[in-house]
Amino acid sequence: MRFILQSSTSSDLIKNVANIVDQLMDIEEEICSAFSTPELVLAVVEGMKQVGVVWSEAAESLLHILTLVRTTAEDSSCLALHRESVFSLVTDFLHSLCDCAMVTLESKETVLASCYCILSAVVMAPPSDDGIELIEQNSSAITFALKIVEAIRQQRRRLSRLSRRSEEHKKLTETLTARQPHSTINVSEKPANSEERVNAADKRVDGDLSASEESDVDGRARTERLAKASDNGQADDSCQADDSCQRSLSDSTESTEILREQILDFFRNVLLALPKEQMSPVYALLNSSKSSYLHQLLRLLQDGAPECISAIAAVAALRGTGLHALRDALKHVQTTKVSLPEDNKEEEKQL
Repeated sequence: MRFILQSSTSSDLIKNVANIVDQLMDIEEEICSAFSTPELVLAVVEGMKQVGVVWSEAAESLLHILTLVRTTAEDSSCLALHRESVFSLVTDFLHSLCDCAMVTLESKETVLASCYCILSAVVMAPPSDDGIELIEQNSSAITFALKIVEAIRQQRRRLSRLSRRSEEHKKLTETLTARQPHSTINVSEKPANSEERVNAADKRVDGDLSASEESDVDGRARTERLAKASDNGQADDSCQADDSCQRSLSDSTESTEILREQILDFFRNVLLALPKEQMSPVYALLNSSKSSYLHQLLRLLQDGAPECISAIAAVAALRGTGLHALRDALKHVQTTKVSLPEDNKEEEKQL
């Protein structure tokens, strides 16, 4: 199988073999350990070159194989033997996904998590100085990680908002389906009729409709639609849709949190591997980053790796470093209380 991955010119064949190897390594730990060799890493690198460093099912399977190698190979020695090739491969792949003004996750959480899992292993594999040198020479991994941190923030808020709406819809549906077939809805306000919704639409255009009025009209309109659906025997379909939505939200939330942990692990490994209280191109890059990206990174580190905050602060305090933006960002984050995504409703309305 290694020979096919390394030598085949057929992308379809590489995809099929990569899927088989990925599944075998994921099923049994002993198989994974037996497969995790420098030869397999080289075969994956060559196979990736053949299928192209853009997202595809084959590329995702090949990258996941490398993450499995990392979990079994002691000290990531297999990856270290091909450090430069693996680093170049992963950063090129990240270019295809993240080289844009704003990164959106859109079901890319798993493959992005694989990328940063691999990069963390490459950085930490002994000697770690070689890994840091790669990061300092090619800062794209950090640049893209900063964009992903911002994308994660947006994704978590979106999922939180959708989860609340799904729960509200589910409760309302359960209430309506529990009615007798010909009973009426017991609500304090009558459903919004067509004329009322037209007037509300006019007010929206003119900017005269308040948030509470808009919510009231929309809420009663939804109630009316659900009531009709219940009376027409569509309640079961609605319940099935709710269950499907909940599963989808759960899967998206889980994959987003896994990606968040991998990004956190990557920054922790990089920052703690840097020479203590010494200037580095990594700090200069952070200092020149967008303030919003920098704030989100520092909040992530403050929450999951406070030792990194101390390391950054120690370097930012050195004279002559010129890390003014980094110092200001540290002060801002340390003095600002951050609301949880589900509590920050006002900002959600602006998204």
